[in-house]
Amino acid sequence: MTPPIRSLRYPSARPLLDGEHKHMEYFQVVCTEEFSLFFELPALENIILQGTLAEPALHHAALAIGALTSSRYHPDIWQTPPAIVFAIRHYSMAIQDLHRRLDGSSQSLELAVLTSVVFSYIEFLLGLDSRVEMHIQAGGAMLKNLYTRHDRTLAVSTQAGSNCQVGSLSTRYDLLASAMFQLAAQVNCSVAFRSNSNN
Repeated sequence: MTPPIRSLRYPSARPLLDGEHKHMEYFQVVCTEEFSLFFELPALENIILQGTLAEPALHHAALAIGALTSSRYHPDIWQTPPAIVFAIRHYSMAIQDLHRRLDGSSQSLELAVLTSVVFSYIEFLLGLDSRVEMHIQAGGAMLKNLYTRHDRTLAVSTQAGSNCQVGSLSTRYDLLASAMFQLAAQVNCSVAFRSNSNN
């Protein structure tokens, strides 16, 4: 039996088409809470939810995750093959939207780091472990770039006597860094476990 699902907690970034509402609803109600538990970062739930409202890439990724997760937990209700096709279509749209959004700015890099976390989860749900590692490495490299930019901004802001906005950036970057670290640790444990199981 499927868990009771409430109406959407937040309006969608884009109008939802037939069949999309249930996946976005599942994502908002079930998956975002799993993110905060998995990453041990309750604030990540709100960041991801807000991102799905503002960023088309995260909107489509949320639909993909909602479909894959619901079919995994409730295969008798949401059949796996149609869910996988739906998820791959929306994952592809998320990648295309992310590419259009990337412009080299700190905001687009921050989005890219967040999507690397979300895309890693999609790849995990699809069983593509090597691609999870690829997203982790790319996200880590972009996060390093953000920290380098932040350090330069902090030095300039300190000289100018202002650090209000810089502090909030620091908190968001630290949160993303914690998520990336937790994701890498989980993947490494999973790979080690499978390696030991095969021996």
